[in-house]
Amino acid sequence: MNSQEEQLVNGVDIKAFRESVKTIAENPDARFAPKFSRTQWLGGFKFKAFVRNHTFIVDEPAHLAGKDEAPNSMEYVLGAYGACLATGFVLNASKQGIVIRNLEVALDAKQNNVFTFFGIAQDGHSGFSGIRAKLFVQADADEETLRRIWDTTVQTSPVGNSLAHLVTITPEIDVIP
Repeated sequence: MNSQEEQLVNGVDIKAFRESVKTIAENPDARFAPKFSRTQWLGGFKFKAFVRNHTFIVDEPAHLAGKDEAPNSMEYVLGAYGACLATGFVLNASKQGIVIRNLEVALDAKQNNVFTFFGIAQDGHSGFSGIRAKLFVQADADEETLRRIWDTTVQTSPVGNSLAHLVTITPEIDVIP
């Protein structure tokens, strides 16, 4: 193997990643990792979200009077959690030099009481009440090592921690005449 191949594990340049983390760690304020997003209404229940230099469409399913042209907000949250877990697992395995041959995270969730969002119930809340995340993985490591990496991944997931811990939300409004 040449030195370039030795640096790449699962398509991740470990040396570049470690250097990036070292640079980030030199700035104490970087620990807060600020994120920004805007969402623009496109009509009906369709929206366009802007994050960094990316956009994505949000829509409701047809049975809720949407056009079903994209996932709804809760489906994006679930997909984001799955992607975060997959990213974390690849990162944690790659840092240990473990080659992954195949990986998929399957998630399913239930909302506590979506009727509160629709205005037809007052009990409970419209958020998720539980999420099950299952990792399917083939990798060059024993089961105990892979389970340990999965446990670490679940414990450190930014999206998972955002779902599991109280987040302060500060709603504001600016009415434009």
